[in-house]
Amino acid sequence: MAARIGLGDVIEMTAGSAVVHIYPDQGGRLGQIVVDGDELLRGPDSGAPLGWGYWGCYPLLPWCNRIPGGRFRFEGRDLEVPISWSDGTAIHGLTADVPWVVSERSDELVVEHVDVVTGPYRVRGSQRFAMTDTHLDLRLEVENLGPDRVPVGLGVHPWFRAGIVAVPATMCWPGDTPMPTGAPVPVGVDEDLRAPRVPLPMDRCYTGLTGDEAVVPGLRLSWSAEATQVVVYSEAEGWVCVEPVTMANDGFALADAGIEGTGVVGLDPGATFGVSYRFAWA
Repeated sequence: MAARIGLGDVIEMTAGSAVVHIYPDQGGRLGQIVVDGDELLRGPDSGAPLGWGYWGCYPLLPWCNRIPGGRFRFEGRDLEVPISWSDGTAIHGLTADVPWVVSERSDELVVEHVDVVTGPYRVRGSQRFAMTDTHLDLRLEVENLGPDRVPVGLGVHPWFRAGIVAVPATMCWPGDTPMPTGAPVPVGVDEDLRAPRVPLPMDRCYTGLTGDEAVVPGLRLSWSAEATQVVVYSEAEGWVCVEPVTMANDGFALADAGIEGTGVVGLDPGATFGVSYRFAWA
């Protein structure tokens, strides 16, 4: 275990030739994966801009990507959450920039949770990191502790070194910005990542997945069936984000408009929804 000024407690997990750093005070995030001395993520010491959105691999909970103006409708109710980004949107949920509570910790296991009471949400998020000498498993869950049914989506936002990427997606959400303008369309030549390649600069949400694994620099990233979308962001020089998520960008608005395939889940009081990931380096 180590400590870094300004970042709070850092939990170090080790197995074989790999080391993983977890930052409970920084959204409970996975901050770095080091294998045979090579850093695979954009860590806090890698020249990333200051701010929670630009480094490591942080949890997206209880929604993914942006909500324009922080306002949305769900099952006939007008709901609102705080704007959290300079473009006037509420971005990446409510838990990536707040401290999490650690309930278990060892060289190869970390379990943590966070309680959120904001807008319509009364939820508990949990993360379970389990490490071996070949991979790191992450289980992300959200539990509805409130009295009302709420819409949710989960995901992770990892920053990888730029390089060859492969994503098994046949469709993507249309539009020139990250906010979709309609139903999914077949991937075009420039967006097609089914064959490994260095992606063009893009901020694109993919769907129509034919597999559960992406190739990213230094790793294979896989996910459970709940993740039906993958966001690829490659507009930051030297880095690429490959984000398997359970709901489409602006999924709440798309679902309210009756568009299919958004992945939005209505979570009943007392219910839990989760998704699993594996970062494999062997």
